[in-house]
Parts: sequence; C-alpha cells; structure tokens
Amino acid sequence: MSEPEVPGARKIAKVTCVGGGVIGAGWAAHFMRAGLEVVVYDQAAERESYLRESLVQAMPALIELGMAPGASPSRVHFTNNFKEALDGTGFVQESATENIDAKIALIAEIDACTPPAVVIASSSSGFLAAQLRSRAQHAERVLIGHPFNPPFLVPLVEIAGGEAARQAAADASAFYRSTGCEVVELDREIGGYIGNRIQFAVLREVLYLMSQGVADLEAIDRAIAAGPALRWAVMGPSSVFFLGVRNPSLYGKYVEGLAREMESGYMAPPSFQPDKELMRAYAEQVFNGIGVDGQAGLMELRNGGIVGIRRALQRVRAGLKDGEPWYRSGEGRLLGWDGG
Repeated sequence: MSEPEVPGARKIAKVTCVGGGVIGAGWAAHFMRAGLEVVVYDQAAERESYLRESLVQAMPALIELGMAPGASPSRVHFTNNFKEALDGTGFVQESATENIDAKIALIAEIDACTPPAVVIASSSSGFLAAQLRSRAQHAERVLIGHPFNPPFLVPLVEIAGGEAARQAAADASAFYRSTGCEVVELDREIGGYIGNRIQFAVLREVLYLMSQGVADLEAIDRAIAAGPALRWAVMGPSSVFFLGVRNPSLYGKYVEGLAREMESGYMAPPSFQPDKELMRAYAEQVFNGIGVDGQAGLMELRNGGIVGIRRALQRVRAGLKDGEPWYRSGEGRLLGWDGG
C-alpha cells in the first residue's frame, strides 16, 4: 500500500484512538497500515493485551491489503495516561462505550486537551454530532466518523457533522481518504446515519421471517450472503435495481412495480416490533446454530472473504478504467463444471 495523494489532506503523523475496545483496536490497525504513528488510550490497563492480540489477528489481512512504507505494529502504542495520549496528536478518533452522557463528557475533555485545529471524530454508531459537541468549547471541530466493523477491513467511513462542522468534515474526509477509506458525507444529520439504518432494516426483516417460521437463521443468512449481498459488495441497491429493467427508459414503470410489491406484503408489516422474548430467541438461535463453533472460523472467513472481494474489485475497476473487459482482469475461472 502506498499512501494515496489526496488534495487538501493535512499531513498528519500521529493519530490518537480514544478507547481500546473492538472498534478502537480496529481503527489502530487501519491507521497503522497507513503508515501512521498510533497511540491508543484506554483507562483500563488490561486493554493493552487485547490491543496486541487484535493486531496479531489482523496482520494477515493487513499484509494482504498492503502495508504503507514504514507501517509496523511497533508504531502502535498504548497508554492509560489521557494527556500523554493526546500530546502532539494530529487527529483524534473517539471509540469509547456507546453511552451518550459519557461520550459528551469525554469529548469535552478531549477538546480541552488538544489544539483547536485537531479534528475530533466519534465512532458513534448512531448519536448526532450536535449532541456530542454540546459541551465542547471548539464545537466546530467535533463530528461523526462512523466506521463499519472492523475498520481495518471495511473501508466505509460515514462523516456527519452538520452545518457547524463543514471545515472539519472537509479536513476529516481528506484525511480518511489518504488512509484508504471510502468516505460518504451525509448532507444532514440523522440518527444511525446511512449504513446502520439499512443494516437494521435488513435485521428487522430477518427477525420477522424468523418469527413467522419461514426459515431458520442459518438459511436466512445463506439466502442473503449468496444473493443480494454479493451484488451489494459491488454496487448499492439503487444501482442493482436500475439493472433489473431491460430498457432504461422503462425504469419509471419498473419502480412503480417495486412500490406495489412493497405494499402487497414483501416487507414486514409496520405493526411488527421485535420484543424482548423474540430477541432472546434470536440470540439463542445464533449462539447455538451459526455460532456453535465459536468465532474463530467465522472471523477467518470474514477476513479472508472481505480481503478477496476488495482485491478482486480493485482489479476489475482498474481494468475497466483502462478499457480492459472485466473477464480478462481476473486470475482464472472461479468455478469449473463440477462446481469446485
């Protein structure tokens, strides 16, 4: 990986990840792969061992994705000294526990300990930046930089800051892109942003299908993974639907048909609301079915699969950009007649 040249990107040498859990450790791996100096802060000293273990697990995927010159786990440092973590930092990625009051207080502390030009990005999965910056003296540099888990594998970052943080959003966007992220900036703030709202809409349908006894969770997962999810890895639903009509001029009629199908029962009814009993049953089915052998095998499949998809798409897109047909950009056939 060579660090991409992104117009408008400030040169940032040190990044501070506040919070050393799953997301914080994932961000640390991502920023490390980009060749940056990374400091991870967590008040719990035992999080250091978790961080080190996470980096070891991530390394095969990071190497396959490509490491920037000078990138090394030795450039990831852990501390439980708050001021030390923030000293000299050029960018702060906050990934603490998803508790609104705790995040507001923490961001106010970060704001008080860093120069005004340093962007403070929260990894919150649904809170509004307008809430999180409410106690910050320099509120204009506080925004949402929401990743998808794990950040070192999934390139999406959603930036949401509203009118109050336009310059910070531009700075954050340029920085994230310089580290290899795919940035989507929201035109206005909304709880859950884009990706999580889509994800929860899908989960709601999964829970409805389960509650109606349509199929077990393993079958539902396979139906998604082998069907729509393959297309979604390449393009979004609107692009997929646009290709569903034989003649683009008929697309208006086509989407009218989609609306009729939604009205006729292709979606869970508005009255459906998952209750605690259903969620308990859902958790039990996942744990005793999909998760019966633990996380290790699933994690290997996820990591290797996502790396493979990203590399394949990169080859295809590069080939198409150069005028090369996509079927000549691969490394051989995927399947033989025997299905192997």
